[in-house]
Amino acid sequence: MNNLTPVNQRQWADTPFSFIETPKHKQGKTGYTDPYIEAASEMCVVHNALLRGLNSIYLQGPNLQPEEYKDFIGYSLCWHSALHEHHTSEEEQFFPDIEKAVGEKGLLDDNVEEHRAFQSGLHDFSAYLEGLAGKESSFDAACLNSIIDSFVSALYDHLKSEIQSLLDLSKFGIRLPIAKLWAKEGQRSVTSMTTFSALPFFFLNVDITHESYLWKNWPPIPGPARWVITHILTMWHPGYWKFASCDASGVPKPLHTEGRSK
Repeated sequence: MNNLTPVNQRQWADTPFSFIETPKHKQGKTGYTDPYIEAASEMCVVHNALLRGLNSIYLQGPNLQPEEYKDFIGYSLCWHSALHEHHTSEEEQFFPDIEKAVGEKGLLDDNVEEHRAFQSGLHDFSAYLEGLAGKESSFDAACLNSIIDSFVSALYDHLKSEIQSLLDLSKFGIRLPIAKLWAKEGQRSVTSMTTFSALPFFFLNVDITHESYLWKNWPPIPGPARWVITHILTMWHPGYWKFASCDASGVPKPLHTEGRSK
């Protein structure tokens, strides 16, 4: 199989948490639509990368070899970092910018409250993994997946409902420069993600083949920058990235633990 051919979805991280269809794909669009559909669809791509990463953790943990525990713990903490940094950026910049532009403070408070609904579970997730430092041999995948089960429903509901909340902003029309604010948010997200962990984690879980290659050129960064992220930044934790759902080109690859069972 050449590197441009998508693998059968059965082989990679498409379950147990299903992906969210982008509004653009749902409408059967391939070209530019309008700034609200574009922003909501790109937010959906971000959310799907986070779901794909979570699937890769949930599926592979039970089938690890003991010598893989340490790297897998590090990989899993990258997911937590990526999600945390994404929501922090929304609360500190994206949501306030939107509210300021339309003059409605508190407009997106429901989204922030949804963040709180799964915060305790995310804390348990990171606390468990960080608590294994120096005693990685004690890693228990069943325990980790149980923690994920405790918050994933609230997380999934939020990731889905936030897309609709962005679409609903279209009522403000040209009064809200959503394209400009979304571009600003994207810039902050890339620059604020932890350089050697969250950033490569994110790019290695963005599937360019999803929705018939609709997002093959997303995110809109120069090719050399993408190459640096997926080839150079990954050199700092080389053992982590075998667990990623996609290769350095953004094409899905078989899960590292595929075919194993305990």
